[in-house]
Amino acid sequence: MHGRPLRSALLAMGLSLALAGPAAADDAADGAALVKKACTTCHALVTPSAPRQGPNLVGVFGRKACSAAEFKYSPGFLAGCKDVVWDEASLDRWLTNPQGMFPGAVMLYKQANADKRRAIIAFLKKLQ
Repeated sequence: MHGRPLRSALLAMGLSLALAGPAAADDAADGAALVKKACTTCHALVTPSAPRQGPNLVGVFGRKACSAAEFKYSPGFLAGCKDVVWDEASLDRWLTNPQGMFPGAVMLYKQANADKRRAIIAFLKKLQ
């Protein structure tokens, strides 16, 4: 009796793990479309490229915030960014409410939808 629930749990875990790969790829594809639509007015997605209203997003995942040398950050952003590295959690927080994370930051885009934020972050992880 005890083995049956364990097998079911392992099977369920195995299926969810097996599905994680393609779902992540789908997220990145969806994220590419979202980023192209919402972010490229202010951010470049190729290098070399001069900064626009926002820093270049190539290599942003894993990068220390405020560290794009070619970009002049707003005082509000600079005041809060010193210990931030862009990872899933910090990007999720930023995309949810930029001014809430760094009061005085100059980014107008907000994304309330968690699935869309996850897709954007999946794309940014691949944008190296």
